[in-house]
Amino acid sequence: MKKNFKKLILMCLSVLLLFGYNMPVQAREDILDSRPSYTVYVNRTQNCVTVLEQKDDGTSVLARVMACSCGRAGHETPEGTFSTSDYYEWCYMVDGTYGKYSVRFNNHILFHSVPYLKRSDDTLEWDQYNLLGQNASLGCVRLSVADAKWIYDNCKAGTTVVVYSGDDIIGDAVKPASIKIPEDSPYRNWDPTNANANNPWLISSFDYVAYADRYADLKEAFGYDKTALYTHYVTYGIAEGRSAEFSGSVGSSSEFDYIAYADRYADLKEAFGYDKTALYTHYITFGKAEGRFAGAD
Repeated sequence: MKKNFKKLILMCLSVLLLFGYNMPVQAREDILDSRPSYTVYVNRTQNCVTVLEQKDDGTSVLARVMACSCGRAGHETPEGTFSTSDYYEWCYMVDGTYGKYSVRFNNHILFHSVPYLKRSDDTLEWDQYNLLGQNASLGCVRLSVADAKWIYDNCKAGTTVVVYSGDDIIGDAVKPASIKIPEDSPYRNWDPTNANANNPWLISSFDYVAYADRYADLKEAFGYDKTALYTHYVTYGIAEGRSAEFSGSVGSSSEFDYIAYADRYADLKEAFGYDKTALYTHYITFGKAEGRFAGAD
């Protein structure tokens, strides 16, 4: 009897090891979720996702607009009204790829990132990334990492999702332009919107000269060693409140109108005030992909 019981336990452990990587993260029903309430609209004709925040007074405001890839011909994303349920940081997909920040809303249909070949941020299918804004998936709703993570972080279990067709985009929003990754880019296997500190798109735009010149102790320790200075910034500098600048997305940070950017977006002003570096970093990592405008009016 004991022998059979041990065998049963071993079998259960084997199943967990086999499928555990795809186990969802689910909200506990006995804990009040204080996050705002949203409704997510997916226009499968325009390949655009809009999110409305539902206010207590019954009104709604536009919270986010995202370019996406809905199902291609023969694999159309089903229309209807659904609700979010399971949440996966990485989810194994039917075609053998992986979706990052995946959120289930209709049986096998999920929001998730553009596919990765492995559970690793440096294995992006870059050619599929360049199809964002067009029908390209097997039925799921593909997004950039930044957009997929926003839904994963902000849309609690039970969030309403409406999939529809037509020319009109809910909220009178404008579909943002999608970032295109050059075929010859050495960073093409990384999502440019991924906030991972090892993302070479971020490393390449880090103004290491300005960082060294701003802090004498760092200049003495590292000189102008870009890799060492960037590693210090993401490992210690951010936590220490040190200021760094990034360039390359809108010419240079000196051209970035951070006051206008903060004044234009109340959520950013509340989060960062008039912190130029924080606002510029937000723009190049998230704002540009979200379709936010960075120049002066």
